[in-house]
Formats: sequence, structure tokens, C-alpha cells
Amino acid sequence: MKKTPRWYQAEACSEVIGALEAAKNVNPVAAIVTGGGKSLLNAMLIERIAQLHPTARILCLAPSMELVKQNVEEAVGYLAPALRAKLGAYCAGLNMKDRLSQYIIGTPQSVMRSAKRFGRIDYVIWDEAHLADINQKTAKNIVDAFPDARHIGMTATDFRMQGLKVVPLTQCGLFNAKVYDLTSGRNFNRLVREGHLSPIVSPSIRFPQVDTNGVKTKGGDFDEAELARRAMDVTRECVSVALDNAQERKHFMWFAVNIEHAHMIHQALLDCGESAVVIHGELDKSERVSGIEEYLKKEHRHVVSVAMLTTGFNARFVDCLVVLRPTRSLILWKQIVGRGLRPYPGKDNCLVLDAGGNFARHGAINQEVTEGDSRAGLWVCTDEEVRSPFPVKLPDGTTAPSRERSGIRFPINSPDQSEFDLRVLLGLMEPDAPGCNYLNDAEHMTCRQCGRPRQGFLSIRQRKEKSDRNAFGSDDTYEIHDEDSIVKRDEICVETRQLPVRDMRMTPRGNSSLEFTFTTDYGPYSLALDFDRTSADNQFFAFSRKYFEKATGRKLPTEAYRVLLQKDLIPAPIDITLTKYEDQRIFITEVRWLRNDILESFRYDPSYR
Repeated sequence: MKKTPRWYQAEACSEVIGALEAAKNVNPVAAIVTGGGKSLLNAMLIERIAQLHPTARILCLAPSMELVKQNVEEAVGYLAPALRAKLGAYCAGLNMKDRLSQYIIGTPQSVMRSAKRFGRIDYVIWDEAHLADINQKTAKNIVDAFPDARHIGMTATDFRMQGLKVVPLTQCGLFNAKVYDLTSGRNFNRLVREGHLSPIVSPSIRFPQVDTNGVKTKGGDFDEAELARRAMDVTRECVSVALDNAQERKHFMWFAVNIEHAHMIHQALLDCGESAVVIHGELDKSERVSGIEEYLKKEHRHVVSVAMLTTGFNARFVDCLVVLRPTRSLILWKQIVGRGLRPYPGKDNCLVLDAGGNFARHGAINQEVTEGDSRAGLWVCTDEEVRSPFPVKLPDGTTAPSRERSGIRFPINSPDQSEFDLRVLLGLMEPDAPGCNYLNDAEHMTCRQCGRPRQGFLSIRQRKEKSDRNAFGSDDTYEIHDEDSIVKRDEICVETRQLPVRDMRMTPRGNSSLEFTFTTDYGPYSLALDFDRTSADNQFFAFSRKYFEKATGRKLPTEAYRVLLQKDLIPAPIDITLTKYEDQRIFITEVRWLRNDILESFRYDPSYR
């Protein structure tokens, strides 16, 4: 029987198609959380585009042969027979090279090598769209080969990392409109509540930690060679502690730093009598495929991966992730955790054992990465100290430092607590659940302005020397993380939000100025422009002229008062972008509207106000 789409898949499909139909130059991106069913959405988009444009040719790209196979199977199970007959695949790994079908599913790497031989392509659908970097050879060749194609993106991480800075995909050159988001805040929580996602929980045990202090950064992440050496120091201890404390878990995924580290984890598991398979890029294709198939058939309890199973790998039964790889990449961390989000019969949640301090470094997995906290006004980013009502005495007799107002990474210490609860609880709490001195609501675990994790001083427990620890990690010895590695010190507290405009009012001010008032769901916002070149600042006048000419398609009149007479030619925008700067002032920084079925935008620099 044909699958029935879930409510959010139908919504996402409608939003994408609506954006494509609204303007000729929109390349939309939809953010769907890992495990949300992007493969079915891919098939739904093929069906809808075929209905609207029967002769259109569609190319669907996925970054691995496993994902291509999954997308083909989903499309075959969903599409009508007439559309299935027009479906083909182009993937060297699957020995399939069909360039003639009307609807083709393939990998960017295979398609790129012979892109010009595909002929006309009208739509390109990018699965895992965050990998479609037009500054890199693969994506650039595909985009250049199909100059008239419309591009559609689907991803669970709709941003890229530039160092520690998060850059939305809509600012990276290929996609220009984010039309649907199901990856953060209440949307994420709703999917958990409805059973579409499995809750992620982290334990109260003190799991061994990889010491990243002093590890250099290379290419935006920790130096791999040095990080692997540090990870190997605690690997066998991590394996022992994980197996002892997760005995009820049935299927594990282990994430290693490099191949040597992966083999060490693999051997440690074998020494404990466990069944395990290791997957990495230097294996022959046949070995890699057979190893993955054996794990998917549940012939092994453990799979150890090195940068191979972080994107698109679909093993719904996985109920424990053991991450022995610290990373500064928010994308990599979200993709790793995403491996455990898929629900499965008998799976109540997925346990994450994090040896890399990644929960503390990156915050809640459902935070609104590019838009700050979902309940604006609740938190502020500040260095102001707040005195704890229960001062903590350190082992050396001194009192622990007070926490920051933005710090919720550790509980306010209570005499009623027998020990510190180090969990990062991302599962939903019952409404009548008793307090545990944590702020467990995942939506409030990050600063609403800069998006970074709220910090606290985590030096209450002092780590013992390795020689003083027992082999099973049962000593009360581990901190979550030191504050220096939690704080993303190069980020600026700037918040950006895009709001739909419901109505626009233009009010003349004198003979040369117009004040635009944009009505949104969050109140009115105003923008005033001066069209008199003799009285306005030169650069500010240039902004005003550009707005009028882009909005109307006409040259600016010589006499400023004629602009006011032609104000009705200026279309109402579809949305505005607000930016809050460090000094807490808010400015309209972009206005977008439709003119002749083309999406136009005007960017405003608040320095010329």
C-alpha cells in the first residue's frame, strides 16, 4: 500500500512547492530533523512537480550510495506505476548509470563527472543540502552544468560552520529561502511527544572524558592526530564503563577519531566478549557494504565508525550511541546524535554516552541555532554573577565561584541532593515531575542572543591522576567540561529573525521622505528613507534610491516629491529580517518582495540611519 505522509511531510512539501510557484528565482530549503522522513518527502516532491509540470526532468542527489538506495526504494514504494516507469538511478557504487530517465536519483560525486551528458534538468533536489557547497568542485560543476535548474534543499542541519560561527544555508549562495523548519524548539518536542522521534537521554554516571585541553584546531575542528592520542588514553576505560552501565541496551554505535582509534575500540569490545564490526573509508567497498549489511541484520551488537555513518545511515534499532570523538563542529555533532533519533518497536529512548564534552560544548540538540531562544525575553547574555544560596566548598577549603546569570550547566547545590546530577535531559518531562534543580527544558539551554550554551563553573569535582583511578571509572572523578572549552569566545551576541509581513503602510514625512510601517505577528516595525539627494547623507540616499528602483523597476525621479506621488507603485514585502545588535538595538536589515514573479530583496545597513 502507498504510504500516507505524516502531517509535517505534507506541510513541508506544500511550502516548498508554494515557494517554487511564487517566484521564478527562489531556491527553497526545508529543515527536517534526522529521522523525520526526508526520503519520503523526496518522493512526494517528485510527484507534486510531475503533476504541475509533466515534462520536467528532476535530478535528486544524495551524498552516499546507501542514501541513494534508500531514496530509490522509498520512491518505488510511493510513486504511482506511471511515474515509477520514468525513475532511474545514477550511482557508480551501485553500478547504475541511467542518464536518460525523466526522474534520476544519484550521488553528486557520480553525477558531477558526466553532468553535461544528462541534458536538460529542470529541478535538482539536494538531500543533506548542507553538503552542497558551491565553492567546492562537486556542487559547482553540477550547478554550472544545469544553469536553468531550480534547486531544492532538504537537511537536518540547515547551516554551515565557519570556524565556530554558524552561517545559515540561505546565506551560502545556492539556496535563498528557508521555507520550513522542523529541527528546533517546540516542533522538535512535538515530534518526540507524537512518537515520530525517539527521546535522547544522557546518563547520571560520570563517563570518562577525553582531555581536549591544549589540543590545537585544524580546519575548524580539533587536530585529528593529537585528539586520537588523547582519546586512546581513556578508550578502554570508556568501553568498560559503557558496557557496565548500558547492559540493557541492545545495539550500539561507536564514533572514533581515526582508523587507529577505531581498531582500538573494536579490539577492546572483542576482548570483552562482544560482537562488533568496524567501518572506515580505507576498507574495500565490498568489505564496507558487507559490514554494514551484517550490522543492519543484527549479526553484531556494535558497529565502530570513523566518519562514515554520521550522515544518512538508517539503523532504527540503535538505542545507544557512544561518542569518543570530541568535535567543535555543530553539524557533525547533530548528525551523530541524529543516528539515535529514529523510533523502533521496544525502544523507549536512545542513550548517549558522550566522552568528548560535546553536550556541554554545543548545548541542546533542539536549540534554534540561527534564531536564538524560542521564548524571547527570558534570558540575556551577561557576565553578571549571581550568588548561589548554597555556597560550595572545594577540596582545598575555598568557596567555589558564583555562577553567571546565563549559566544553567550545573544545578544550584542543595543540601537535599546526595550527589550532583550531571544529566543533560533532552526527553520530555511529565507536567507534574518534581524539580531536580536543573532547568531541564531543552529550549532554554542556550543564550537567546548568541545561541551558545549557558555556562557555569564546573570545577566542583577535581579530576584525579590517571594512576589513582580504578579501571572501571567508578570513582567520583569526572567533570563535564571546563568552562574555557564550553564558551565560543569568537561569537558575537547578534540575533536575526525573519518575520512575514501582513500589511504595509506608507506615511509621507515632508516632501522627500517616506516612513514604511510593516505589520507582523510580533507588532509593527518601521523603516524611514529619504529621497532628497541634497539633504540626505550620500550613502543613505543611495540606499533609498536602490530601494525605490528595485521595488518599482523604475528610475528614481529627479524631484524627490515625485517619489511620494508614485508611492503606490512600491509593493508590500512578503517578509522582513530583523537584527538585534550587541547594544540591544533592533534594525530592519532586509526587505523581500515579489515583482513580476521574481523574488527581490533590499539589504539595509543600519550604520546609515
